[in-house]
Amino acid sequence: MTAFFSATRALVIAEVGGNHEGDFARARRLTALALSSGADAVKFQVYKGDRLASRVTAPDRNQHYTKLQLQDAEYVELARLCGDKFSASVWDEESLELIDPFVRFHKVGSGDLTNYPLLRRIAACDKPLIVSTAMATLDEVRATVDWIDSCNPSLRLRGDLCLMHCVAMYGDPRPEYAQLGAMAELQNNFPDLAIGYSDHTVGTLACEVAVALGARVIEKHFTDDPTGKYRDHAISATLTEMQLLMTRVLDISVLLGDGRKRPVSAVETEERIKSFRRGVYARTDLVAGTRLSAEHVATLRPLEGIDARRFDEVLGRRLRKTKRSHEPVCEDDLE
Repeated sequence: MTAFFSATRALVIAEVGGNHEGDFARARRLTALALSSGADAVKFQVYKGDRLASRVTAPDRNQHYTKLQLQDAEYVELARLCGDKFSASVWDEESLELIDPFVRFHKVGSGDLTNYPLLRRIAACDKPLIVSTAMATLDEVRATVDWIDSCNPSLRLRGDLCLMHCVAMYGDPRPEYAQLGAMAELQNNFPDLAIGYSDHTVGTLACEVAVALGARVIEKHFTDDPTGKYRDHAISATLTEMQLLMTRVLDISVLLGDGRKRPVSAVETEERIKSFRRGVYARTDLVAGTRLSAEHVATLRPLEGIDARRFDEVLGRRLRKTKRSHEPVCEDDLE
């Protein structure tokens, strides 16, 4: 069975999130733009304010999320517009039930890294799962992976579990906060998992660097107006930027190749290799019977006769025949 997360090209998610600002017409417009960008998936955040933030202890946040929520039928309509490119992070179990039939994979936002009840329900869907890790320590990430394993070990066994490096730099997107080097720590600690990057910087450079570092999934916020009212607009890619990102992801993937160190047979032919490498040659005219020393022989291109790696083996041996300067020394030339 082939793993969902490709080893040859990063999956790019255009994250509309809440950039529609609760306006379904704008959500449709953003969907059309994101689809035209060439992104592999168009993602929304599906929630209800009352199922996300407490009206008692966090009334402002409850009202904020309530203002940005869409109706269930509107999410379903967006899913139908996107077809197999529709994706969503769901923030409660009712939303999961609504959305699961329409998605190829599930995404868990960083805030739900420790929401074990929801993780259990999502893991039970048995679809590829992406988990963002902002604000988490390595031990917390490990505990979450262990929890998902306990709920559905098949995800990991199939290669259908991805951890996204992420930093919650909302409102302060300075590049030094991106900490892309942390991707290597995630990969070292979870070598059998796909590692990706969820971006909150301005522009697309961080995404491109992440792909070059081996990210298997890239998530970038998407907008039709980077000057929009809410904070996510400022860190979102426009249509032009997303199109350029897709081009660069493809270019970087081509440059990275398959990750194996070996001669590239299409260009590094046996003949070319021999032309660049060196063999053992007579440094000066030499008569038969000469016992060779470093003064008598040199390493020159192309590789003919005895390989330069065997240079020391030639020293101290006698020539069986006369050699002219710059003639290769072959095994048959030596006693």
